Amino acid sequence: MAKVDYPTYKIRTAPHSGHVQSLRAGDVVRREYYDASRQVYSLLVVLETGTEQVDGDQAAYFVGALVEGDEPRSGELLDFARVTNLFDVQRGGALYLTASDAEAPYMDVLDGLASDFSLLWPTMGGGDPYEEDRSRYGRQGTQYLDENYTESEGDVHRIYRLTRTAFEGTDRYGLRMLPAETVQNPERILVSFKVRAGTPLADVPIRFGYTDGSRLDYADTLAAGTEWEYRLAVFTADYPGTYLRSLEIDLTERLTAGSWFEIAELNLVRLADIAAFGRATKGRIGKIQGVADSVFGTLDGYGAYFQNLYAAGRVHVAGTLTAADEQGFGSTFYVGRIHKNCVPNSLHPTFFTKYTAVATGAPTGLGGYCRIPSGTALMEVQSEEWAKAHQGERYCFSFWARSSAPHAVTVGHARQPDVVVALTRQWQRFCYPFCVERVPGSRLTIAFTKGQGFDFAAPQLEAGSRPTPYQPTDGVLRETDDYGAWFVRGGIGGTIQNPLLRLGDDGSLSSRGDAFVINPDGTGHFASGRFRWTKDTISLRDVTIRWEDLSDEAHQALQPKSVSVSGTDTFHYGDPWVGECDPSEILLVATEQNFEAQTRHWEYLASDGTWRDTGVRTTTLRLLPTFHGWEGREVLTLRYSAAVSGQSYTCMYTVSKQYDGENAYSVYIATDRGTVLHNGAGETLLSAHVMSAGRDITGSIAEGRFLWMRQSDDVQGDEVWNATEHRGKTLRITGGDVARKAVFTCEVTF
Repeated sequence: MAKVDYPTYKIRTAPHSGHVQSLRAGDVVRREYYDASRQVYSLLVVLETGTEQVDGDQAAYFVGALVEGDEPRSGELLDFARVTNLFDVQRGGALYLTASDAEAPYMDVLDGLASDFSLLWPTMGGGDPYEEDRSRYGRQGTQYLDENYTESEGDVHRIYRLTRTAFEGTDRYGLRMLPAETVQNPERILVSFKVRAGTPLADVPIRFGYTDGSRLDYADTLAAGTEWEYRLAVFTADYPGTYLRSLEIDLTERLTAGSWFEIAELNLVRLADIAAFGRATKGRIGKIQGVADSVFGTLDGYGAYFQNLYAAGRVHVAGTLTAADEQGFGSTFYVGRIHKNCVPNSLHPTFFTKYTAVATGAPTGLGGYCRIPSGTALMEVQSEEWAKAHQGERYCFSFWARSSAPHAVTVGHARQPDVVVALTRQWQRFCYPFCVERVPGSRLTIAFTKGQGFDFAAPQLEAGSRPTPYQPTDGVLRETDDYGAWFVRGGIGGTIQNPLLRLGDDGSLSSRGDAFVINPDGTGHFASGRFRWTKDTISLRDVTIRWEDLSDEAHQALQPKSVSVSGTDTFHYGDPWVGECDPSEILLVATEQNFEAQTRHWEYLASDGTWRDTGVRTTTLRLLPTFHGWEGREVLTLRYSAAVSGQSYTCMYTVSKQYDGENAYSVYIATDRGTVLHNGAGETLLSAHVMSAGRDITGSIAEGRFLWMRQSDDVQGDEVWNATEHRGKTLRITGGDVARKAVFTCEVTF
């Protein structure tokens, strides 16, 4: 355990100076100056303030805990400035003016150093002690403790009370919270809070470490009196961020029935986040070099940067004009150069290497994103001809990315210098400036090298050295130097809330009352749906067609047609290291309803997301566990297709390998009412179960680790269904979730 026994110092003003002490407990104060060739820097947390008699006069002082930097000494400049407060958001702002720092001069407006990036900053109760939650206090042992949250009491805020019930037992109980972000070794952590109790408590254990208790970064005891007392602890994370961590205050056997314990203004924060200003910059005037914005990337040159801007009177704008959504990610309108983003299809980017495409969910509000596995990934950016035409020119490649755990990704192009970007669990925009280099016989690519997988979205390639607001592309580029306007929301004519032509969030165009509609895929209708069209058909409403007037061929053509696949869906292995399985082969049989196919074929879903032919042209398929289409996976999705009169009918079927051995993990899905919903009615409950060594370990895994996905013949419907995360150990399916046939899979992340 790496508890830091920080030194404390009393900093006192000169008794006759008349200086007024304005600091309070919890303030983070800083001094930094140059003394000859030596830079002096100290970062302290104020623990106590007051006055004392010195030479007959009152002198103000504060007691500070040195958490980083040089120890204060008599004779040195002891001018400390508050940069934030560990629990009082009203004291979290500061102004930083410099003419000597790198990339000076500038003035920064800072705020939220201690609160915006906290690992734990609870603002309510009701938290689950086994789920990651930054904003909720959580209790362990609900039968032992009642909870109550109070917003404020006097000058104390975010108060959480735990009261002992009369329940008797031997289980542990107390405060238990899991940060939403992982902690890496050797990060230094501060935990700050206030405590009190109904009756004095002593030797109350407090711990921070792996949730299973196998590794502790910090362990200590605390005392709580009947009045509020401030506590500060500093420690270093000793262990890798492989597993989740928890903060615990163990009240077991410390409370009797009716007695209570209170904690307030809890904050768990990295020292690096309060020692560095970068992420807390809310505005800058002067040289804006180095400011990193989620939309514009890293800025340069002179100017002004603000997160909110209000202007009245005469306002003149020249050049490109954009407006974004509330988060600032996606442009809602754009006025400027028509051709800017040179990536042909930024809404659905593609990679040469293995990846998984998610149709929707990009942080920009339009398009999807890609899930990139570990290793090296190559993104297809432009053609070889384009690279040849722009050889040696300076371009900037930007993209959004996130990861399940913080880690670094190296970005590079051909022989150009690489850059390393630091990914977090939140979507962020990164940029990579480079000179275009043509590689003969190859398309222009960007390489990503990483130790683990990450999510990637909204790439943009544009001339210059820094990114500008994102411009989506959909597979069609218009090579022009003209300027124009683009809108994605709102409308044309009428009023903005009731326009004559409405621009839908999905890219559709419609009139008032939806009498006229053009969908994003080019289909649509007018005359309130009486006249509809698709790529291949035109439909008229209110036209009477009698069955008896139709020919036998028409009767046959109008009968509902479909295909289905039946057979065993699991290979059982006794152990992952033993090649024998039961059964040794699986026979899949396809049935064609109301037609006899002219052509038939079986396909399998490859690891790169494409469908590949098996070579089988009959209604039966003999599947072996050694079939090459498994590609080292435990789940194989097959698709049977049958065509007649130019119309194709398909059915998908999933087969899995289940290992029952000691070293194996497997997941199976059970239903409470079968797998058939007749005529789209009824419902069924899907339950995911995780097995290890023949034991059901589902109960030890958090609900949020289970992610459900749907795959069916309705591709657009799948995109809409999968765009909303369905998490949990169970999933209730109704007729509305199934269009004829659908395959539901559950991904469990350990």
